[in-house]
Amino acid sequence: TLKRYIAEAAARIDKELEYAKQIQLSALPTNFPTGEDYSIYAQMIAAKEVGGDFYDFYKLSDTTVAFLAADVSGKGIPAAMFMMTAKTIIRGLAERGLSVDEIFTLANDKLCENNESGMFVTAWMGKIDLSTGVISFANAGHNPPVIVHADGKCEYLKSRTGFVLAGMEGMKYRANEMTLNKGDRIFLYTDGVTEATDENEALYGEERLMSYIDKNKSLKAEALLSGIKEDIDLFAGDAPQFDDITMLVFDYKKKEGTPVKEK
Repeated sequence: TLKRYIAEAAARIDKELEYAKQIQLSALPTNFPTGEDYSIYAQMIAAKEVGGDFYDFYKLSDTTVAFLAADVSGKGIPAAMFMMTAKTIIRGLAERGLSVDEIFTLANDKLCENNESGMFVTAWMGKIDLSTGVISFANAGHNPPVIVHADGKCEYLKSRTGFVLAGMEGMKYRANEMTLNKGDRIFLYTDGVTEATDENEALYGEERLMSYIDKNKSLKAEALLSGIKEDIDLFAGDAPQFDDITMLVFDYKKKEGTPVKEK
């Protein structure tokens, strides 16, 4: 009888995790834009221990596009539900035409309301003027993106990182600004990539990620993301995937801009 109860409980947990996966996947856009100005491709590979990763993108006007990657703390259905709330709030604020720092500041306050579970979200969001290549971006405790320049140089886009969303009321977020040149690429990811572990609990890490991107920067976005996942699997060996893996590539295709600079 005890064995039967244990088996039934395990089956219920597996079913709940499957529901959480479906909640996550159903919320993510899959109609990826491939126009003359820009293209976006993204992928989220859910782990058995479901977390709350998500990506999103939206065209806010004829010349303005926003995109982001985010990761909710925790596992299972609670994380998936909190992810839905965060995604909805951020999108609603973006569609009001607010700047990225205003979006994160207001989203943080809303997510802090009645957050008795103590969950939080890390996120990186960019908002680009396609006519000029000027992109403003904000980072709420998230991994630094990789920028692949049109001349082939690859680097982490380091900037001052703000506090996580839903972590503390009244936080203010800072917007950074840079200009993309035609052919520049931005690669967003969650810590399921860099914190993937092998059987000895060694981390995949930022160095290996950068090395792979640098060697394969000429690949199209879909092939690049598939290749990174294969490299992670090769590194991990028989070690299980414990965290969601989310990646997004934004390719800027239009006008020549000025050299990259932050303010």
